[in-house]
Amino acid sequence: MSAYTIYKELFPPQTVEHVKYGQFTTPDATNLIVAKASLLQIYDFVEYTPTDTSTDFEIQDEQGEIELDENAQDRFNEKDEQALAFPKLKPLKNDLLESSSGRLELVAQYKLNGNVASMGIVRTASPRGKQGCDSLLLAFNDAKMSLLEWSPSTNSIVTVSIHYYEREEYKKEFLTNPYPPDIHIDPQQRCAVLNFFGDKLAVLPFRQPDNLESSSNEKFPYSASFVIDLESIDRRIKNVIDMAFLGDYYEPTLAILFQTNQTWTGRLANTKDTVSVVVISLDLSNKIYPIIYSLDHLPYDCRRLVAMPKPVNGLLVLSGNSILHVSQGSPGVGVALNGYTKTVTEFPGMIYNDETIQLELEMDGAIAMPLSHGRCLLFLQNGDWVAIKIRQDGSKVIGMDVSKIPWTETDMQTIIAKRNNTPLACVPTCVANIKDDEYFFLGSRVGDSQLIKWRYTSDSEAEEYTFRVCDTLLNSGPIADMAIGQTDESEEQHQSNDFSTLPDLELASCSGHGKNGALCVLQRHIRPITTFQFNQNDCEAVWSVKCRKEQYYEGVKVGGNLHQEMGATAWDATADFGTGNVWSTDGSLGDTYDKLLFIGKKNNTLVLAAGEELRELQNTDFYTAGRTVLVNTLFDNTRIVQVHRSGVLLLSPGGKLIQTINVKNSKIVDASIRDPYILLRLSNKNIMILRGDTNTKQLSSMPIPASISEKKIALASVFADTTGLFARITDKQAELAKTQQLRKPSSERKRKMEQAESLQSNKKQYSGPTSTTTTTTNDLDFDEIDLDLYGEQDTMMDKQQEQKKDSPKQSDVVEEGDDNNNDDDDDDALLYGSQSDTQNNQNTTIVDTGLGDIDEINVSVKGTLSEMTRITFWCLVYAMDGTLQLFSLPEFEECFTAPLFNMLSLLVTDRRTSNESEPNASSSSTTTTNGTASETKTDPVAATIAEEEHVDAGLIQEILMTNIGKERKDPHLVVRTRANNIVIYKAFSYVPIPGDTNDLEISDRHNESVEGKRLAIRLSRVHHEYVSRETELVVDNQQDQAMLSANGDDDDDDDAGVDGNESGSNQNGGRLQQQRRRLLIPFDDVAGYTGVFVAGSQPIWLMCSCKSFVRVHPMSIQNNEDIIGFTQFHNVNCHHGFLTIDSNSNLRLCNLPTDGITYDMDWVMRKVPLGQTVHKIEYHPTMHVYAALVSEPKPTRLRNDEGAFVDGKEDEEREPGQFLPVMDQYSLIMISPVTWETVDRVDFQEYEQGLSLHCSVLESKQTSSGKKHFMAVGTGYLRGEDTAMRGSIYVFDIIEVVPEPNNPQTNHRYKHLHTEDVKGAVTAMCDVSGHLVSCIGSKVIIWSFEDNESLVGVAFIDVQIFVTSICSIKNFIVLGDAQKSVWFLGFQLEPAKLVLLGKDYQSFEVSTANFIIDDKSMYLLIGDTDDNFDIFQYAPFNLQSFAGQKLMRRGDFHVGTQVRSMVRLPQISRTSDKYEYDRRHFCLCGTFGGSISVVSPIPEKTFKRLNTLYGQLVNGLQHVAGLNPRAFRLIKGHKQRMSSNRTKAVLDGDLIFEFAGLSVNQQREMTKQIGTTVARIMEDLVDIDSSIDHF
Repeated sequence: MSAYTIYKELFPPQTVEHVKYGQFTTPDATNLIVAKASLLQIYDFVEYTPTDTSTDFEIQDEQGEIELDENAQDRFNEKDEQALAFPKLKPLKNDLLESSSGRLELVAQYKLNGNVASMGIVRTASPRGKQGCDSLLLAFNDAKMSLLEWSPSTNSIVTVSIHYYEREEYKKEFLTNPYPPDIHIDPQQRCAVLNFFGDKLAVLPFRQPDNLESSSNEKFPYSASFVIDLESIDRRIKNVIDMAFLGDYYEPTLAILFQTNQTWTGRLANTKDTVSVVVISLDLSNKIYPIIYSLDHLPYDCRRLVAMPKPVNGLLVLSGNSILHVSQGSPGVGVALNGYTKTVTEFPGMIYNDETIQLELEMDGAIAMPLSHGRCLLFLQNGDWVAIKIRQDGSKVIGMDVSKIPWTETDMQTIIAKRNNTPLACVPTCVANIKDDEYFFLGSRVGDSQLIKWRYTSDSEAEEYTFRVCDTLLNSGPIADMAIGQTDESEEQHQSNDFSTLPDLELASCSGHGKNGALCVLQRHIRPITTFQFNQNDCEAVWSVKCRKEQYYEGVKVGGNLHQEMGATAWDATADFGTGNVWSTDGSLGDTYDKLLFIGKKNNTLVLAAGEELRELQNTDFYTAGRTVLVNTLFDNTRIVQVHRSGVLLLSPGGKLIQTINVKNSKIVDASIRDPYILLRLSNKNIMILRGDTNTKQLSSMPIPASISEKKIALASVFADTTGLFARITDKQAELAKTQQLRKPSSERKRKMEQAESLQSNKKQYSGPTSTTTTTTNDLDFDEIDLDLYGEQDTMMDKQQEQKKDSPKQSDVVEEGDDNNNDDDDDDALLYGSQSDTQNNQNTTIVDTGLGDIDEINVSVKGTLSEMTRITFWCLVYAMDGTLQLFSLPEFEECFTAPLFNMLSLLVTDRRTSNESEPNASSSSTTTTNGTASETKTDPVAATIAEEEHVDAGLIQEILMTNIGKERKDPHLVVRTRANNIVIYKAFSYVPIPGDTNDLEISDRHNESVEGKRLAIRLSRVHHEYVSRETELVVDNQQDQAMLSANGDDDDDDDAGVDGNESGSNQNGGRLQQQRRRLLIPFDDVAGYTGVFVAGSQPIWLMCSCKSFVRVHPMSIQNNEDIIGFTQFHNVNCHHGFLTIDSNSNLRLCNLPTDGITYDMDWVMRKVPLGQTVHKIEYHPTMHVYAALVSEPKPTRLRNDEGAFVDGKEDEEREPGQFLPVMDQYSLIMISPVTWETVDRVDFQEYEQGLSLHCSVLESKQTSSGKKHFMAVGTGYLRGEDTAMRGSIYVFDIIEVVPEPNNPQTNHRYKHLHTEDVKGAVTAMCDVSGHLVSCIGSKVIIWSFEDNESLVGVAFIDVQIFVTSICSIKNFIVLGDAQKSVWFLGFQLEPAKLVLLGKDYQSFEVSTANFIIDDKSMYLLIGDTDDNFDIFQYAPFNLQSFAGQKLMRRGDFHVGTQVRSMVRLPQISRTSDKYEYDRRHFCLCGTFGGSISVVSPIPEKTFKRLNTLYGQLVNGLQHVAGLNPRAFRLIKGHKQRMSSNRTKAVLDGDLIFEFAGLSVNQQREMTKQIGTTVARIMEDLVDIDSSIDHF
């Protein structure tokens, strides 16, 4: 029977393999391009001025008391706000990070269908190159190369060309390629070379812009590539080790390091100094390659070439024990770095300096970063950093000064305190020098990669390097082992016998190496900490409000000023305003506490004062007699706005009513408030906008143009842009022109400025009738209404009803309050910023108004007062015909139009439907929208699409434009669809170029001219993996009703639709009403994040930092209750937390856990640094602790069994610089999952290596069940190849003890029960039927644990070479061998015997093995060292299996990185009322790249349906770098080639899940071609996703 499984990567790879630096996205950007296995990431390097350093200070005070001397004390007294970042350093020297620091901001990331083998940055003569942007060259196994460029019009990567050299004639004698391809780029950008298949060289010449011969109409930026066989240049060139281009030559000049005759350490007495270097010139036009110079007899362990810049020139050659410098006309100079150099080389130019030799440097795998002035930095594998200074006599190199960079205690302490890990990136893989020798980026495979700022100072006495870590990229790899543990909450649930919900699990993985060793604890769901909970009947919504009174200073009101203290309101005198930055860019009040809490119920509203405790407010004028739509603040948090179904109230912070505005003829369905605008969405499909006047503190209605009021509006909101991204095309063009003008003479610049100003004035005149503001006011005096309205709530309602009846018919608005002073338009422009102001006019505006009028309404303060960004206001309107429009406020000018937005395409561009100046210019067509004919102005393209596709405007239920981020907040458009899927768009800046042929979106619509008043932005869709649990099949039943109520003109119908839960409480009514309710709730400070909370049956958080895209994190909910209300809440008892309401009306006060937890990764991750290598980890399910095998390196002299030294020397004396070999000292530690500290430790003997760890269920008489969990450890004694191997099996019990005082977590200890010494290393262990299975050398022995004190062998079997992994299920055992593939055994208890059932007769190396269960079928899942998965089955009735002796191969799949550990879990299936475990089991796999993936069985029908979809996706999508997904997933490895399986039993889920991120019409097109529906496919994806959703 065939296996049907799907593979999906749940957590992307994190180990940084390659990094390059260049101007990739824009000419003035500084981009860092990082390759992590199959993940390509593009970062922006951003330099900023650190503002708040007090946090570092606090952390340091916890670490230890820091005493400042007098000088530092003076500095603190002079400038209190400028704290020293690192006070322990010499206080008179400015610290590095004080003036400026750097950080990385993610621009784009791509999953590639292949691992990046090498990378290069090149500047070509393409249009992008002429603008000043670089291109990216990627190499992939075996010999593929792709040239990529950045496309500003789509904000993504485009593939320019692909080059393929995997021809049979190049391959020679080997089946697979042992040499990874390597790219090298000529420093003058004339060509790139790809070294592949050992000694082949592919040359890609680039066209030069100044070359007169090349014609101007050349299509490609490169000439035809060609391949050179290096042996044809010089017969000696074999076994190429490395290459490097040299600068300052007329032709491209390439140095090649190679080894004609290979040798190794054991043959040095015979042959040594076998490496040579040859430098050739590449004459690309004539294809002649003369040798310039060569040098032979270099040390055999040379590994890397480094080209040195002027004035040194030449090459540095790095070898294992020395560094050499080679240049033309020089015999070569070398420096010995340790005492072993003399024995391995006889290089004549080697300098033996005692001081340098005693540094004892190991150069294996060192990474070099050449600097200017003959300096170079080396980063060694053990974490040491070395500085090299080349000494010259004239132009001749005469020697090198080598010095270790000391890490002082100060450096270590400050970096540990700030970053919670050591600064030493062990095992560095790559380095990139950034920004003129000021910053560099160090990538690591086993530790966090770091962005480091550095400074070099030299005086006559000494040279000094200073380093500071600015930013880190977290690394969760390489994953050596994984274990599944339970969180504390789930233990409490199980004690309360609540089995309707499954236990909360977490995944703990070992990662890192040496000092970077750590434990990574991963969870898919956010699990908030609930601090307080109470029930409030009929709750629906909740709002928290920050507010304050205006301040008067010498009789002048300064509310809204930047220089203003804050006062507490009357009922909360205990307010603590905190110490944080009070003025944040989004107009919030920084760290002030929330004062009021509004709880909205079905028929009334509750107002609470939020002090030390919540208490209800009496005798205020808040509207409490009915349902509230929205509560917010206006006028710089000095007024409270309450919107209810029939009107708007404006109140003072003390709860006194100032103004009320009633809406008649319609109900308010939704509202959106951005100081000073209020947008109301009415039930008659219209909108209404109120605007606050900052002088009079009153609200007035704004006129809405006929073009909008005639439309049927489905959704609308107001958005305030604080980033300056939402700018007009003319503004952007003026900005670009200004940067170019800076180089021109001043008179010319002045003339241009005058022209720009005249243009501006013309444009202001042209803005049309919409810019004048008229207000409809009532004649009643404020004081009379004031007296009437401060009464009982019911009289207030009556009054409102009367006013509704008496109000004039022509207007929908009755406004009560003072007659507003009609402000001039010029004042408005000054206050709110006219949309068409250019950049240079903004500055004059700010100066004219004076500092007193600058507030958060029109100015955002970033860093310092000098950088001011104008805040602009925009109205977002989504109409019933599926068109999304952006209007500028207050002019109401249409600036951006996206027809058919409900198709949710990957790129949303501005397609102007009609020109405002010529209303008759565009053709008018009638499109049918769900049965109602409506007249829409649309362009022909949109019309044809609309005719083809049925416009389903109701697909989009909610739209929210808001800022999301942490350090930097960017505008995002969040869309919720009918099935509760979340679509996220990120806005990016784009200035269209007239007649740009590359951008088809523009050229056919803008008639070769670009209108300057349009917005210079586009929206690109952010890819995320989350699929909503509610598919369209679920909501199909209610779809017709929903569409009727959405399109019906009848107000009564609509009110019933919105308030469906007031009367009917049946299931359908509730579901429909939930569809209509507002579920997207923005927050601006929960644990420092700004983002969006999505309420509903499966609540999710949208949040990100600058180093990640928007992450979609689901939140775990208790008792499967829907979350219906949410608000952020900052209080004495709950700092930067939030409040939720569930469907049972429970209010919970919660915090996001932030201690060591990061939300920036795909999963929620906590990294626990242990400072030592972690090899194995197991979870003890009854004691709820983790056991881990860890090791630390120790220098060791080997002794034999008699105790004599193996090296033959009797005394401890060694030659200077001859360091000892390093051996790991192993320990077994216990980790508490509450505080993540080590609570117990067992050390093993010298030379004893911990090889296996297993939490085994063994027979025991101590428990009623007859079985008990024990920790079993298998070890082996490693003493070199001359001593026979032996090992031990240790059995530990974990017992409860009395904890240490003040540390309740230390209540568990190891109790040693038994040690069994065996002849051989115990390489793997598991348990079967209450017995312990151990693999000892080439034997498998099964032990019985008798009376908890001795192990007795009961059965054994001989296997082949070395067992690497073993796993059992019931009484079946699968084991993987280091050479001989996989064996399948059965264990019989009575009489005890172990039988070989079947094995695989191919030879390949197994790294891990486990089981997959598909109901009644069982498969063996094997991970091999060639990065593949293999699926086998024991099928004794199959004729080809020879009665089961041969395991049948059922499928195989290439992963891309080696799978090192697997964990098996049951799938989750949902019944009507609860979740339960299924009869299918899947495997979670951890890889060396740090990624976590899943292999899960799926039903046959699902498999076949998704397999046909896979074919459509492979052919229908554009794949980055032109890579083929099918080819990538084919099995790799020379031993595997012969055994490949034709049946494709494993689906590539990574590609299939991309279907959820496609646009609606793409999805329909693909499913139409395979004869199914989008809803059906989405249902399959949801089933797969929810079945593995354990964490």
